[in-house]
Parts: sequence; C-alpha cells; structure tokens
Amino acid sequence: MTSVPAAGLPEWPYSPAARVEEVGERALIRWIAATLGVQTSADLVVGIGDDGAVVRARRNHVDVLTTDMLVEDVHFTRALSTPEDVGHRALHVNLSDVAAMGAEPRFALLSLGLPPSLEAAWVTRMVGALLASARASGVFLIGGNISRAPIIFVDVTVSGAAKPRHVLRRSGARPGDELYVSGAVGAAAAGLAWLQSQSRATRDTSGGDAAPAHGVLAEHDDVMAAVTRYRRPDARVALGVQVGRNKAASACMDTSDGLADALRQLAAASGIGVRVETAAVPVAPAVAQVAGMTGSDLSALIWSGGEDYELLFAVPRRARRRFLHATGRAGLPMVTRIGVCTRELDVLMVDQAGAGSALPDGFAHFAPSAPSGAD
Repeated sequence: MTSVPAAGLPEWPYSPAARVEEVGERALIRWIAATLGVQTSADLVVGIGDDGAVVRARRNHVDVLTTDMLVEDVHFTRALSTPEDVGHRALHVNLSDVAAMGAEPRFALLSLGLPPSLEAAWVTRMVGALLASARASGVFLIGGNISRAPIIFVDVTVSGAAKPRHVLRRSGARPGDELYVSGAVGAAAAGLAWLQSQSRATRDTSGGDAAPAHGVLAEHDDVMAAVTRYRRPDARVALGVQVGRNKAASACMDTSDGLADALRQLAAASGIGVRVETAAVPVAPAVAQVAGMTGSDLSALIWSGGEDYELLFAVPRRARRRFLHATGRAGLPMVTRIGVCTRELDVLMVDQAGAGSALPDGFAHFAPSAPSGAD
C-alpha cells in the first residue's frame, strides 16, 4: 500500500507507516528531487545532484545570506504543529531575516536531522509544504543534507540579493529617527499560549499525555488568526524589499525574538537609546483575549513572545514621507509609529502619563525561563 500524495507531489511508493530507517536517505533525496522537477532560473547553473550548487551572482548586487533552524521540542512540537506547519515556518523564519536586510530571496539549502523511527511520510509532508512556500516566494531549493539525529531538526539557509545601497542594517539608526513596526505584535505568542492551554486541558481531562492540539479550532476568529500566525507566519518580504529599494529607513530588524528584543538589539547596534510609546504599539486583538482565557502574562505576550516576524524600522524624519509612500502600497501590511530614537542610551517604554520604565527583556534561548513551542 502506498500513501496518497498531496496535490502536485509525486507518488510516495512506501507505506504511510514506513519509518525513515526503512526508507533510507537516498530514497528521501530522490523524492525531493522528483518533487522539485526541472527548476528554471537564469541564475541557477547547477542544482541538486552534484557535490555543490552553482549560482550566478546578480549584476551590481550583493548576496545576503542567513540560516536558521527549527528544533523539535524547542521551536515546535508535533502535538501542536502539523508537518506542513513546520515546513512553512522553517522557510519563512529565514525569509524574514532576508526581508529585514532589504533583500529579495533567491535560493535555499535544506538540512534535516531525522530520528530513524520517524514516519517517513511526516518528512515528505513537511518538505512538500516547504517547497510550496518556496515556489510561492520565488525561491529555488538547490541542495542540502540529511542525517540521522536523536530529534527532528530542520535547518534552512537562504540567500538573497540587493543593491549595496539598498541593504538595511541594524546599526544605522540615529537620534531623532522615528520607530515604526509592521502589522501587529503578540499574535504568535498568543496563538502558542492558547494551543498550550488546550493541550494541558486535554491532558488533565484524559488523565494521560496531551492529545494533539493541531486539529482543535478556536471559538473566536481573532484567536484562530493568532494560532495561524504562530503556525504559519508570513515573512514581510515585499515590505522589506520596498523600503530597501526606496532607501526610506536608516535601520531595520525583524521581531523573531519579540519586539522588546528587536528594540534593544537595534539600539545597541546603533549606539542610541529608544523611547517607545506603549499606547501606540499595535497589539493583535487576540492577545488580551488569550491572556484572559489562559492566565498568560499580557506584557510578556506583547513584548517578549516573539515569532510574529514583523519588521521594526528606524526612519529619519526627512525620509518620513518617502517611507510612508513606500509602505502604503497595496498589499503591504500597515506600519505604525511607536516611538523615537534618543541620544540617551536608555531603552524605555513610556505610558500615557509620560512615565518611563525599562523595556522588558526579549526571548533568549539560554535564559533560565526561556519558553518553547512545546508543552
């Protein structure tokens, strides 16, 4: 019995229950190559099949390279995320870094660490979703590696291209520059908190291990949107490229580890301070709902949860009109002014009464209380 392939994917000639150790590395690679088919790009000279890929540099551009990984029980758990969620997210966390540099993504490499007992069908579903996201983003997968590992990890490298003058960095902000953030913050953290609460509730009522929560639907549209933002974030690629091309920002960083972390890192890299108006920060509608339903800390969801993959910009006042024109194009997420860069090196949030307090810490992997995508 063979498994039924997803639409557009080649047939998987193994039982749905076949394990990775039974299928083997070479069969998985053959399936990935067959799924890719013939990739047509003027810049791709040699793709999958040789010891390395060969690509042409884009004329008058520089290459922007980034890599990020998803580790099981650190960034995701199979109880809360489907294979498709993991594949989509693994690519978009890298696309977000490229977007924050103002670059257009071009190529990707994929390395997998797989436990021998893992169902091979889980791998094909995950990779299929990653490839679908790559095609939708104009990215070509051109190589990678597969290894035995005690847990699942999905490591992606993405390269992008930008003209040298269009590259955005964290270190360009200056005192007086205004701070803007795209979209709304806290959605992904709220979505994860809600999923974890559902998983705990299931475990408590069943008296055993938590049942998978990825099939559970929220009763509120806002909460469902937050769950989607956690499971399948969309990198703000078009926004980053647009701002970079218009040279409309002095600095940029994504909010992968939370808005507070992005503000602190941008300030440190630029040698400036920041004052953020708390009332101006655009907070996703589900955040307050989830905090009330689950008992989660509201401030932590807003400032420290991370995984929204929004973009934080510093914008010189003289470039404000150009920035708002560039970001106001159809199809781009809204941007909101949330504060200003200062000469004083303090990193502060200011309430409506004008009282300032230290910005919370963002996410850090080795902090004693670092949360995870597992429960």
